[in-house]
Formats: sequence, C-alpha cells, structure tokens
Amino acid sequence: MTTRKERSASRRRQRKINTILFFAIGLVVIVAVVFLLSDKSSAQAVGPAQVGQRLGDFSLTDIHGQTVHLSDYAGKVVLLNAWATLCPPCRAEIPDLNAYYQAHQDDEFVLLGIDAGESAGTVAAFVHQEGLAYPMLLDPNISLITSLGVQGFPTSILVGSDGMVKAIHVGGFTPQALEDEVTPYIQK
Repeated sequence: MTTRKERSASRRRQRKINTILFFAIGLVVIVAVVFLLSDKSSAQAVGPAQVGQRLGDFSLTDIHGQTVHLSDYAGKVVLLNAWATLCPPCRAEIPDLNAYYQAHQDDEFVLLGIDAGESAGTVAAFVHQEGLAYPMLLDPNISLITSLGVQGFPTSILVGSDGMVKAIHVGGFTPQALEDEVTPYIQK
C-alpha cells in the first residue's frame, strides 16, 4: 500500500515528466517550422510534371551559390535531369548528357542537372572530375524533385520552348534516346 507522501511524490514526478514532454514536443514543432521556412528552393508553384501541362517556375541554387530560375530559360528547350552522385544509372548517363548538351547548347537548348540532396562540395567535385559543362543545381531537401513527382533516379523532364512538359524520361538516357526524344523539340 502506498502512502500519501509517496502518491504526492509520484504526482510531482508525473507533472515534471508532462512538462518536459510538452516543451520537447513544442521544440520539435518549432524546429520543423524553421527548417521548412529556411529551404532555399522555391517549389511552391510547381506541381507534378505532366506531359502537355505547363511546368511552374522554380528556383534553386547552383553549385556556385547563384540562384537559378526556370524562367531564366524562357523560350528555350530545357531538359531537367534529376540525379545523384551515388546513383549508378545516373553516373552512366552523365557522359552522354554532357556530350549532347555541348553539341546543342547553341541551339536554344539548356540542360539543368538537379542533384538530389547532396552537398555543394560533393556535387562540385563530381562536376569537376567529370568535366561537365552544363549547370548543376542543388535540391538539398529534395523538395523540388518531390514536387515534380520524381520517384526514381535518373528521371528527366523535357520542357519545350513554350513552357509545356513535352516528355518525362524515367531511367538513363542513351545517345539514341536523346536524339529521338529531345532533338525534335530543339529549334535550329
């Protein structure tokens, strides 16, 4: 049988535990809100990419710390390539993407790599090592990639010069696939 003194002490301990839990939960909520508000990408206007639909504007930071907006490339054909350095199929397609970009960059064509959640240093080192010529953007929280509806890597979204999604290519590109799927949209 518990004494009155023991029950009182037990209630005080429980109140302390409840107070600590209340503050801990509050702290977690505050940290989550700050984290969400501090995301440097802007994907609010972007929904899942759908062929035949306009893709909303967004901004991400490139590996040099510059902000890049999709709207910076209005009137050009843009291939968005979601990838990661740890993804073997992504790494396998990179030389073909780079060669295609270099062959067509004067044809109103832009290739934007969008790295999934890795640091600027990791991506910059990879870009330097591979000698990549096209811009690399960082999606540190994978918020834009998620908003676009990307579910696997690599995935590429082709946006025509009219701002409409022309194609979504899941998996790695080959040189022939780039010619078949992208070249018809490039204005020469």
